[in-house]
Amino acid sequence: MASNIFTPRVIKSPQNVQLSFELPHRIHTAKIYPLQSSNGSTVILYGHENGVKIVWRGGRPFKSKQPTPAPSQKANGGGAIISLDSDDEGDSSRTFDDKPEFEDEEEELNPLRPYPSTLQVLDLCFNTDVLHLAVLPSSVLRADGPSWRGLESLKQRLVFTAACADNTVRLVTLPLTPPSPASKARSELRNDFTSASAGKGKWGETVTFLSGHQKPSDGISMTADPVGGPGTLVKSASPQSSTEPHLVVASHSREVTGLLRLYQIPIKSQQSHIEPFQSIYLSAPAKAISFNPALSGEYSSRLLVADSVGACRIYDYKLLIKTAEEASEIPLAEQGTWLLSLYTGFPKSDSQTSHTGAHAGFGRKSIVDAQWVSGGKAILVLMADGEWAIWDVEGSGPNASQGILGRQGVKGGSKSGYSLTGYLDGAMKSRSSGPPQMSTSKFAPMTPGTRKTAEPFSGRSSDVSICGQISVMDMPVSSPTSPPEESILFWFGETYAVIPSLAKYWSAHKNGGSGNLFTGPSGARMIKIENIDLQGERCSGVEQIPRNAPSSSLATDILVLAEHRFTILTTGKQSKPSTVPKPETRLVLAEKATNGGELDVIGIEQALTRMENSASRRKLF
Repeated sequence: MASNIFTPRVIKSPQNVQLSFELPHRIHTAKIYPLQSSNGSTVILYGHENGVKIVWRGGRPFKSKQPTPAPSQKANGGGAIISLDSDDEGDSSRTFDDKPEFEDEEEELNPLRPYPSTLQVLDLCFNTDVLHLAVLPSSVLRADGPSWRGLESLKQRLVFTAACADNTVRLVTLPLTPPSPASKARSELRNDFTSASAGKGKWGETVTFLSGHQKPSDGISMTADPVGGPGTLVKSASPQSSTEPHLVVASHSREVTGLLRLYQIPIKSQQSHIEPFQSIYLSAPAKAISFNPALSGEYSSRLLVADSVGACRIYDYKLLIKTAEEASEIPLAEQGTWLLSLYTGFPKSDSQTSHTGAHAGFGRKSIVDAQWVSGGKAILVLMADGEWAIWDVEGSGPNASQGILGRQGVKGGSKSGYSLTGYLDGAMKSRSSGPPQMSTSKFAPMTPGTRKTAEPFSGRSSDVSICGQISVMDMPVSSPTSPPEESILFWFGETYAVIPSLAKYWSAHKNGGSGNLFTGPSGARMIKIENIDLQGERCSGVEQIPRNAPSSSLATDILVLAEHRFTILTTGKQSKPSTVPKPETRLVLAEKATNGGELDVIGIEQALTRMENSASRRKLF
């Protein structure tokens, strides 16, 4: 039976259903775990002001009678020891053996409530704000073959990294299966409310600390390196060597001009604290970082580092430029190699510089977000004026015979030419029209002394510019040899748009070189999402939730994160992508947990009143 923990506020329309979950704490970040749990639930993680909340949504419900968890074992006084191998019977941090049982079939959806319910919720208390979350790429978690042996245990556990406000980065693992209701009702948890803090092992979790930052991390990314994987070139004298499978975590902060730290965490060895094995000072603070999702050892060690002043750089932590054996009397720290620099374009005129968010001292368009696409062979970037573009690094695009650097490949140099580009700022824009113009004040004279008053963003860095994000979701393909299918979600200010299939969209716009809203043949359009109701709160992030059976033009559900709530948007069938529901056809149903989600008498009267008012307005106009 589904747990009635989260009761959503439901907004229905002919095109979509919005589920709004209001939460008692401030939310900073959210992630969708790439793997489903053993009962078929989708796992949502979000970081808030006191830790991480994990939500299991949908799947096969719990059986009404659950086995009682085994008696508690003696805790080890803090559970700081980490072992990512779920088969390790000697892990003393486990304090119970929970074996939940599930029904044979998933719960049938009610036509009046066509969305999966929340099965289970788990709180991990960190006693500090969790600002950023990172999970392993879906390609790594779903990988098979001899070259990726040693990572099987990662598929049975939920593994994520959390960047906290106390300057620490924490790697957390716990069972992927949701805890049973009996385990959450244990008397020891009621007697001591601090016993459920993350790291004490009450939920079978392990926590390790990645130290080294003097300021909170501004972003993190993680990947995995198997035993003897292809292209293993690490020559490290540290205990975290490449002789056993390990995780690699990258974190960046605003220390000095920007600092990037990399950590190696063995999967089977037990470590309590991990120090960085590489520390790199950047020329400018990073805006976003992400490891290449490709499984090839040649690509998986590459890290994309996008800074705010208009540059995306590729860093390979395995191609060392200096090792301890090659050093003279004073050993030098090992560092990888910068392979390639990609630069954004310039604003078309100086008058647009303040609006486009270009850095005053650099001149190029600043970057809002950047992500790997096309299976790690191309880079998608979103800029502060609403322009997005693709750099085809490895020649993965349609009719592309070679990458942007020609036959020499990624061996150094720089480039700024795009393979595909378009604009996002709430309206259709072509490449020739350029970014929107900023209207000048009619009351302040345009003198050097008053220009900053008339142009509020003049002279400021891009950090105060409009916010945005790119979400990339891998879609199932028909065969292993088929090209990767990816769904792209853009968030830019108050604009939300989806490319259901990047490969089809790219192929449809390969000749024009410019991607615009709602253009292209069926199945290759960009779909603009409207009428997302955040109850007056600001958006702080977006994610995509995969569907088991896509039934509309969108293959994913959309999660929109606000300050104290998150909204899940499920889109139904659409006759035209540009069609949006009229405001008067949207009916708000406020569900209550006390009556099982059904409307009471007052709720029915309020709903009928809204329908009557809507009908009267249509008659007037």
